Amino acid sequence: MKNAAILIFVFLSSARCALGADYYVTADGSDAGSGSKNSPWKSLYHASITISAGSHTIHIGPGIFIEKRLMIPPGVSIAGAGKSTTIIKPAPALYYSPAQPGFGTDKFLINFVSAQITNGNQSIRNLTIDGSEKKLHGGIYLEKRSNVTIENVKVQFVNFCGVWLMGCRNSNVKGLDLKDCAWGSSAWCSGALQIANCENIDVSGFHIDEGRGYGIKNLGQAENTAFSKIKIHDGRISVSPKGLWNNGTAPNITIEVWGSSFSGTEIYNCYLDNHISLVNYPVIQRSVGVKIYNNVFDILGPRAKGDGYCIELSIHDAEVYNNWFNGGSTAIVNWGDRQMSNWKIHHNTFYGVSSIYPTAIITSYKGGLKDIFIVNNTAETTGSATVNFVEFNNGALSENIHIKNNLIINSNSSYAHYPNRFISLEKGATLKNLHVSNNLLYKLDIGRVAGTYSGNLATDPKVSRTGPRPKPYYVPAAASPLIDKGVDSGYPFSGKGPDIGAFEHP
Repeated sequence: MKNAAILIFVFLSSARCALGADYYVTADGSDAGSGSKNSPWKSLYHASITISAGSHTIHIGPGIFIEKRLMIPPGVSIAGAGKSTTIIKPAPALYYSPAQPGFGTDKFLINFVSAQITNGNQSIRNLTIDGSEKKLHGGIYLEKRSNVTIENVKVQFVNFCGVWLMGCRNSNVKGLDLKDCAWGSSAWCSGALQIANCENIDVSGFHIDEGRGYGIKNLGQAENTAFSKIKIHDGRISVSPKGLWNNGTAPNITIEVWGSSFSGTEIYNCYLDNHISLVNYPVIQRSVGVKIYNNVFDILGPRAKGDGYCIELSIHDAEVYNNWFNGGSTAIVNWGDRQMSNWKIHHNTFYGVSSIYPTAIITSYKGGLKDIFIVNNTAETTGSATVNFVEFNNGALSENIHIKNNLIINSNSSYAHYPNRFISLEKGATLKNLHVSNNLLYKLDIGRVAGTYSGNLATDPKVSRTGPRPKPYYVPAAASPLIDKGVDSGYPFSGKGPDIGAFEHP
């Protein structure tokens, strides 16, 4: 009977380990304890070196915890008592904030790191990492782990990066709050959140308030590697209007991503008060590309105050739709020196684009464009800036450009340079196979650029002009000439045909 009892005890203990165990850390605990609820440890560091890999959770109570560098094994989760109550700070031995810090991946406070792709099956939740006035290099670093969740975590006042995912798979970042976590110089900037060489990452419900560097960046991305299946959505990024790069002459960046392709990547339902930069590497893999939709680009908002622009789109295979572009020196631009192709720009609203130089709402500055569809957008120009709707520049060839069902309202009171143009060719740019149909241009001449033209209108659009922009302000009124006057371009519509502009009459 005694031997049978021992076997039962061993069996139950093994079953408990397989199911996982809970361990506890409290401000008044002792590292000489057992880590149980009744005998908690004092430090997360002690817990991390005591617990081996497995399905375990370390519960951290309220209070401030001063910790050394933490290496968290696979399967081990960390759960604080809440963002406002569990605060983790670095021990002085971990302080690292030189003027040129470099990547410093070994200087982060909490690390989930494997040598090869490993199923982490773990999470970190409900706590704050405080960098002690930027004495800490970085908050959380993940490398080559899959199935990891970061949820309801705040990182503040670190010197280089709040959270960095490198080579991770199938993971989620939810409710992340980052305050002043990035580094920058005139040569380059880091991001408060960094994602590189990853696949199938979902980032949602975040709030990034950055006063120095960028909001989100894929620093460390290997050249010719796809930025694949990354979802960034339902969040807010606010950055300092003035960037540090190029000696402060460039505006700051909310999201900067380089990749060979962007298959399955989406940016949606976000508030952004400066520009997104999406750029291909020289060797490009063609794919179903990025989607950018349902976002607010608030360049005229309280922080940027018009200093910045909206999207650098120096990539192939992009769909940009249902966005509200409020200001900016330009809205969508290819700054690159290579021809980019297969853009679908539709159902966006642009207002108040302005620059001291002649500018455009959609433009290719150097490399030209090919197979571009600009459909069912609404744009209104204001003030005295010279603003063209579409512009091709610097001697490049653009071809197969389709401009359909757009509403352009010229509300300029004067012109700083020359009158606004619907389509503008600058500095020797050439254009082949232009198709322009069923647009309504109010107080704007359609121009003389060679192409195929049909069904275009020049009259008062009779939009609502009530309530906030963009909606319901630009919705067609009952007697509007916009109603049913568009051409079917494959997007849903009601009535006999699509309405011209971004919005359908109710």
